[in-house]
Amino acid sequence: MKNHMKIRFPNFLIMLSIIFCSCGAGHHLTNDVIFKDTGFTYNQFKNSEMIIGGISSELINLTSEERIKYGAILSNVFVEKLKGAHNIHIVNTLQFMTKIGKEKYFEIMGNFDMEKAIRWESVRFVRDTMPDAKYILFAYIENENIIDRSIDQYIENEEGKKELETEYEKTYLMTIEFQMYDILQEKLVLNNVIYNQAERNESRTTRTGCVESCLDNVFQTILFGEPAEIDREEVLAKISEKYAKDLVKI
Repeated sequence: MKNHMKIRFPNFLIMLSIIFCSCGAGHHLTNDVIFKDTGFTYNQFKNSEMIIGGISSELINLTSEERIKYGAILSNVFVEKLKGAHNIHIVNTLQFMTKIGKEKYFEIMGNFDMEKAIRWESVRFVRDTMPDAKYILFAYIENENIIDRSIDQYIENEEGKKELETEYEKTYLMTIEFQMYDILQEKLVLNNVIYNQAERNESRTTRTGCVESCLDNVFQTILFGEPAEIDREEVLAKISEKYAKDLVKI
C-alpha cells in the first residue's frame, strides 16, 4: 500500500502541474498631440518645478486609495524615465496632496472628473499655496476596455493520454488624455492623448473531465494568477512612460 501511494502521489502532482507557455504583454502605443502652446518647449520646462496632479476619470469611479496609488505610478515613471529629470523639481502626487490638504485635493480631482479640466480658481489656489511651482500635470482616463478570448483543443501528452489545452488571449485597451498647465500664466500649454493596446497570450493545459479540469484550473490560478493577466497598473505605467519619453521632443 505504501509503495502504491509513492507511485500515485508523484503522478498526481504531475497531472496538476502547470504545462503552459506564457509571454509578457505587448504594448502598442500611439501619442496624438491635440494642442501645444507655441511658447512651450522642453528647454523651458527644464529647471522648473512641476506638480504631478494625479489621475482623473469620469468613466472609472476612482477611490481615494486608487488616486494616490496611480498618482504614485505616474510620479515614479517621471522620475525614472524623463530625460533630465534631475534638472526638474518634481512634486509627486502625495506631496501635492499633503501640501494643499486632502479635502482640497479630492475636491480638485472630483471637479476634474466631471469637467475634464482644472478650474481656474483651483489653479490660483495652487499658485498661492505653492508659489514656486510652474507647471501642473493631470492624466484623465478616457477609455478602458478589456477583451478576453479563449480557444480549447484536445492534445495527447507523452503518455498518450488526452489533455485539454486552452489558449487564452487578453486585449487591454486604455486611452489617457494628459493636460499640462502653466500655473503662473493660468493656461493650458500641452494637451495630448496616448492610446495603449496591450495584448497577452498564454496557453495552459489541464486534465480532461469536468472535476479534474476545474481542480487544475483552481490550482493554476492560485499559483500563477489569472491566465494572460494584464492589470491596470501595468497599462497605466506604460502610457506614463510613453508620455515622459515623448515630452523631451516638445
